[in-house]
Amino acid sequence: MASEDTAPQNQDSAGVGAPAAALDQIIETPMSVRKSRERAQRAVNELSRDIQDLKQSVVVLNKDLRVLEEDLLFPANTRFHVFLSLNVGEFFHLEGVELRLDNETIASYLYSEEERVALAKGGMHRLHLGNVSAGEHTLSAFFIGQGPNGREYKRGSSLRFTKAQGPKYVELSIADSEARQQPEFTVREW
Repeated sequence: MASEDTAPQNQDSAGVGAPAAALDQIIETPMSVRKSRERAQRAVNELSRDIQDLKQSVVVLNKDLRVLEEDLLFPANTRFHVFLSLNVGEFFHLEGVELRLDNETIASYLYSEEERVALAKGGMHRLHLGNVSAGEHTLSAFFIGQGPNGREYKRGSSLRFTKAQGPKYVELSIADSEARQQPEFTVREW
């Protein structure tokens, strides 16, 4: 009989022991909380590094896509660039430019004061990037601004050129003419 009593007691102690062991696993000690926080912080740091690496990869990929897009949209053999430079001070105050290729408007731009200052310091503005087929073309530029004594100025200049295979570069230049006491507008090929 005693063996019968011990058997149920062993079952009870085994039954009580399993929940107690599970309870010990649930209740965290200060040491286990610290370890959990350290693991979580390491995981967050690792995730942050992965995100930064991913961002850097996206930036590089975006740059490569822009280069590829430019190559696809503007193949080197038909590429046509137009730049504007400014070397004026007292005879002309640039406000805007209209650009026509073969009597079709391809660009129109109004300049801010900051852009004029940058151009006056020697900067160049890429006014147009496009495609032009090989052959004869006429480029016309119309410059709008204020001339001497604050009077409105609208002057034009044009260039007939032959586009061959390969890229074509053209510069619109505005410069003060001390001898003539007025601005000069030129369009030239590079």
